[in-house]
Amino acid sequence: MVASSQEECKCSLAAEVLRSTGMLQLRASGLSMLPTLWPGDCTTIQSYNFEQAQPGDLVLYVRSGRFFIHRVMRKCRLGEGKILITRGDCMTEDDPPVQERDLLGKITAIHRHHIRIVPGRKVSPARLLTAWLLCHWNLLLRATLRVYANFEWSFDRSRA
Repeated sequence: MVASSQEECKCSLAAEVLRSTGMLQLRASGLSMLPTLWPGDCTTIQSYNFEQAQPGDLVLYVRSGRFFIHRVMRKCRLGEGKILITRGDCMTEDDPPVQERDLLGKITAIHRHHIRIVPGRKVSPARLLTAWLLCHWNLLLRATLRVYANFEWSFDRSRA
């Protein structure tokens, strides 16, 4: 099986679990939501519909057989349909519109180092500045990820 079809299969199965049970846990892997989400963070996602979506919410949606967790910037009407405009905290531009049918859930908790974090809708100025710096300064991003990886390793080792 090709990697992309394996990924689509995983997404399809996870989406079905979320629809049938109302809850799902996924591990974050990308960098687009730094510093809110770090690679390896485990997220708890609750089933969620378009009408519930509010600016500032962290949502899970599917596009081209892949999951994305990004922040809702605004809700809009597009002709007969409804769309969400989303963006990763560490991204400079909005994502292509998210169709109502592609919205799967809302992130209700982030689990990092055995700590449960409830994401808020408001992003602090310090977090916005950190996201902007990580997005625009590649050297800082690489250094931050290296420090974080070392911290992860030493944290896991100290718990053993």
